[in-house]
Amino acid sequence: MDIVVNGHVDDSDVIGALFGQLEGLIGPELELRELQRTGKIGRIQVHLRNEGGKTRGLIQVGCSLDKARTAIIAAAMESVDRVGPYTAKVKLRKITDQREEKRRFIAKRAVEILREWRSQAAESSRDLLDKILREASREEVILYGPEKLPAGPGVDESEELIVVEGRADVVNMLRYGWTNVISVGGAVERVPDTVIKLISQKEAIAFVDGDRGGEMVLRALLEQTDVDYVARAPPGKGVQDLTAKEIRKALESAVSAEEERQRMGIKKVAVGARQAVPALGETLESAVTRHARSEVQGWEQRIPANLREWLKEAISSGKAILLSEDLTKVKEVRVPDLYDELSSTQGAKYLVYDGNVTQRIVDKAHLAGIKVIVGRRTYDLSRIPVGVKVFTLE
Repeated sequence: MDIVVNGHVDDSDVIGALFGQLEGLIGPELELRELQRTGKIGRIQVHLRNEGGKTRGLIQVGCSLDKARTAIIAAAMESVDRVGPYTAKVKLRKITDQREEKRRFIAKRAVEILREWRSQAAESSRDLLDKILREASREEVILYGPEKLPAGPGVDESEELIVVEGRADVVNMLRYGWTNVISVGGAVERVPDTVIKLISQKEAIAFVDGDRGGEMVLRALLEQTDVDYVARAPPGKGVQDLTAKEIRKALESAVSAEEERQRMGIKKVAVGARQAVPALGETLESAVTRHARSEVQGWEQRIPANLREWLKEAISSGKAILLSEDLTKVKEVRVPDLYDELSSTQGAKYLVYDGNVTQRIVDKAHLAGIKVIVGRRTYDLSRIPVGVKVFTLE
């Protein structure tokens, strides 16, 4: 409570005025002396300063009464109009509920304690999980093919393939749950035949380091294989150093291999180009061209005429194209997203894309109402639903 007295007074003068003028004013139940004796009112504290012939100050009173009785005491103190021989004015500044303040403090502190507790528990859990994953990844690395390339145990079963540079990259990928991964063994001049064969059979992503070495490995993959997509680690980082979030972000940001070939000035490799054998007096380059031309002529005979141009567009863009009954484009999506996109696709009757036609894709396309599927080759396809036709380059 604020107090202003028109004269110079001391603390004891103010306290005496309060006790004296309130005595018998609001009944014996609320007598200040009795309330102090029973501990329902604390010690009255007065802080004064003299200014130009007047005394100004602050009165503080601790009270454990209920709200109604506290309000009566405050109003009674405001009625004090004299201190000693001088006129005075007392005005309530603020009533603070100490219990409410304590409750707010307790709630705030409890939140802080809970947050710290959860953080410590999560950190401990992460440490334990990381340790388990590290140990498990060491055990899961396998040596694949005649070249004994470090790889994950899901290389054969998975429809997609992730191609990385070295063993440490494979270990890190396994640590975060990617098992469909294989290393090129750090080779930058010649890609192992095992990797070339796997890439020709699956949807393949080249996932390289964000440095000069990664660029060299990527060039070899683009020149010697028909890898479908390219993903990069952030600049200056290797795949072996990435977190799960960084790996996921890099893979989701993958671009088509054709875009990378154009950027690097590399001609797209023809499937099976390595197997082209020069005739007598023919250069290897001519043999590759002849082999590729014969293959193109072959697939054009196998693909329905009304879908050939759409297939060429799919091959050049690296996308999957969904067409309606009248062959108008319904949707164009990234091949890695095709399976999920089929769930929300309506009105499409044709699916054309530069990728493997797998049992998983065929079944999902059938459920989406697709009648015709055109792709690069079949892979792990054991049955075709009634009413669905499949055409491939092979």
